[in-house]
Amino acid sequence: MQFLRCVHAEFLLLSPRLLRTRLGLALLALGVTLVWLRRYGLDPLTVVLQAGALGAVVGSAGVVGHKSDRVALTTALTHPTTPLAVAAGRWLAIVLPAAALAVACAIWVAGPAGSAAAGIMAAAAVGGFSLAVVLPLGNGAALSLFLFMAVAGTVAPERLIDLARPGALRLAAASALELGPALWHYRDIATGDVGAALHAIAWAGLGILATRWLISRSR
Repeated sequence: MQFLRCVHAEFLLLSPRLLRTRLGLALLALGVTLVWLRRYGLDPLTVVLQAGALGAVVGSAGVVGHKSDRVALTTALTHPTTPLAVAAGRWLAIVLPAAALAVACAIWVAGPAGSAAAGIMAAAAVGGFSLAVVLPLGNGAALSLFLFMAVAGTVAPERLIDLARPGALRLAAASALELGPALWHYRDIATGDVGAALHAIAWAGLGILATRWLISRSR
């Protein structure tokens, strides 16, 4: 119970971030943009997946992307809490708004059955990954991750490998898409693929554990 109370205490920072910073407006703008792109041919499932994943990256920038956020983590550890509780609470603060955005987009664009679940799992996986990346590297890393996920996140790695001369950069991108929390993995969640769901859960858990280690080192 003490652990859950500590997680909840970290999660409570979400409300002021949504209402008093640009985080809430950024998530709203993201949702409006994706719905607008749906009118110009973006398929509904991609809209929902991008809402979850990009929403998580935006959330990471708003929750742990600033230097003051990293300084605050050191202060938080002076309270009766643990690095794991802090990491889990911050992950929850990132994922819940992104998951809510994915569900809202699924309803708005009339996504296929299971698309909301796929969007939620994408938010969980990308939220864990982006938390572990943005915490030590800041908002520059969040911007890079946002652009990568928006441009290449839904592309299957085979499409890059099959190019006649893929080059080292494309091979590296294909490897990242194959192993990382890329959205092409999570399309199959909408059709009940358990393996894709487990992949998302694994990345969410790995991100939380990596963040716990980073926070422990900041003591």
